[in-house]
Amino acid sequence: MQPVHEFLGRTATDNPDKEAVVCGANRMSYGALDEAATALAAFLTSRGIGQGDRVGIFGSKSVEEVVALFAILRAGAAVVHINPQYRDAHLRHVITDCGIKTLFVDNSRARILASACGGQDSLELVISLSDEIKLDADAFPEIAILGDILRSQSGKSFQPVEFGSDDLASIIYTSGSTGMPKGIMVTHQILYDSTVTSAEVLENNADDRIISVTPFSFDGALSQLLTAVFVGGTLVQQRSNFPKDIVDTLRDERITGFHAVPSLWGVLLQERSPFPQHGYPDLRYVSIIGEVLPPKHLARLRAILSTTQFYLMYGTTEAFRSTYLPPADLDRKTGSAGIPFPGVTLEVVDDAGHPCAAGETGMLLHSGAFVSPGYWNDTERTAATFVDGWLHTGDQASIDADGYLYYAGRRDGLIKAQGFRVSPEEVETSIFELDSVVEAAVIGVPAPEIGTAIKAVVVLQAGAATTDKDIIGHCRRQLPHYMVPSIVEFRPELPKTNGHKVNRAALV
Repeated sequence: MQPVHEFLGRTATDNPDKEAVVCGANRMSYGALDEAATALAAFLTSRGIGQGDRVGIFGSKSVEEVVALFAILRAGAAVVHINPQYRDAHLRHVITDCGIKTLFVDNSRARILASACGGQDSLELVISLSDEIKLDADAFPEIAILGDILRSQSGKSFQPVEFGSDDLASIIYTSGSTGMPKGIMVTHQILYDSTVTSAEVLENNADDRIISVTPFSFDGALSQLLTAVFVGGTLVQQRSNFPKDIVDTLRDERITGFHAVPSLWGVLLQERSPFPQHGYPDLRYVSIIGEVLPPKHLARLRAILSTTQFYLMYGTTEAFRSTYLPPADLDRKTGSAGIPFPGVTLEVVDDAGHPCAAGETGMLLHSGAFVSPGYWNDTERTAATFVDGWLHTGDQASIDADGYLYYAGRRDGLIKAQGFRVSPEEVETSIFELDSVVEAAVIGVPAPEIGTAIKAVVVLQAGAATTDKDIIGHCRRQLPHYMVPSIVEFRPELPKTNGHKVNRAALV
């Protein structure tokens, strides 16, 4: 196994002037990226940061965050790329849960950081990804500027850190069925295996220019970055997800690879979107993972992108990737998420744990490549989810006689929205903060354009004047955008089961 950060050094040696990362007007070559990551790694190790430490990144897309990511890995620490949509409570939880002492942040997230953690001693060092930082120096023990660090460390020697394949490389936080996000541990072996295997399946090469539309806190985006560096291609970071801006990038940057969740494809296909009006001759492939892509959307996309190869995939953050549907099987295996990736074994079992027959729906298990060692700081949940080498995914699925997977939904009540797993309890907890709310229940409902919308059913105190806009506005201030309900329905009471639990099936 070769650590993934060594991919950067190899490509920089072979082709130092090749464009590595693009973000708007900012462009960085492999040579410059390698030099900056080395200088920053030297600084981090000089501060005592090394194996076993967790270093956070909290910001919007930039070439600087790529420098930070590779520097953290080179220093032997674990990258904790925090979802940039997190607000106070979620950010504070992640920093506290995994004991982050050093955090990279940009000015777009400085206000949230100050609100969540200002005046606390948990963060020992904050490093600004921007040329300046909008933080009160008295609120944090130490604040530094990335540019200043790189200039001060230029030309200094750096001794590579040695570590094993099973050492921690990253922690990815994602929603669980209850409570705050849980941290999924990712080893260096998992990053290596997933990168090499993805490049093999998608036939990535040095001529690829891959658009990145989701943050690196999302495992698919992290995989795209590492795959691009592995093959010596170029990663183009997309900061705006408005259809026109994405179309401009696809065409201007001559994008060859595009990975996105079904909800984004739905947005691109909306009536006023310019996406269907253009051709994309450079777009060699698209990969689609997340919630199920509506068949009508797939048909329209194939009509627009008539020369593009489509890869439909299934995976979980706990195991990165499980299956892919080869482009040649799109018509032969309609509705399937494909066959296992090399090194992956899948099994579907019934409630008693017995293997299901071909075509029978049950609980999906994954073993072999890419499986996480477990959840950070949560031995109980780890023991329940990772059993004897098998990941219990929590998903319902079936496998046909030819070994092709068909996804059937979640078992634990999680909502799959915009490619993220959303805990209904988290959204309900936020709504309950409003004094006028007596009861609240949150579910996912079908939405033609985006796949799944979040719906809140609310019971108010008698005479309360709270409106749907009040509830949505409150959630926007408290939650990541993908957790905010787009539909609010008021009822005099919530339907209950015989066991006095909310009957969510009756809320649709």
